Amino acid sequence: MDTKKKTVFAIFILGTAMNVFAASGETAKKPPVEGTQGYRDEINRPPEPYKGPPRTGKQVYTYRCAACHDRTTQGAPMPGDDIEWGMRANKGMDVLMGHVINGYKQGLMPVRGGCLNCSDAELKGAVAYMLRESNVQVPK
Repeated sequence: MDTKKKTVFAIFILGTAMNVFAASGETAKKPPVEGTQGYRDEINRPPEPYKGPPRTGKQVYTYRCAACHDRTTQGAPMPGDDIEWGMRANKGMDVLMGHVINGYKQGLMPVRGGCLNCSDAELKGAVAYMLRESNVQVPK
């Protein structure tokens, strides 16, 4: 057998042996590490459950929504903008809540408005707050 064939054969045998070893579950176990493992762990960590009384729409707005809606970040309408909020209100509260709960525009509106520990009722209160502040009738 020539050198090239021997090398290919040796790589094949080595790869097969490694697969058998890995499948046997005898790989080295890493000890658990306390605390965070970095950014990836932090973004995947579930939020702390909210244990206080139900928050008002204004409280939820101040807690999470204002970060974007006080600055019109990426097209987020500010409370008081009757034209933008009027157009959104015409779509109905079900559509607005669908955007809040599921996210919208590829993450520009984050899932649950960025408030992962807010109830649906609290999120709806925040939307109603922004509509009221814009003098727009809250749709049914």
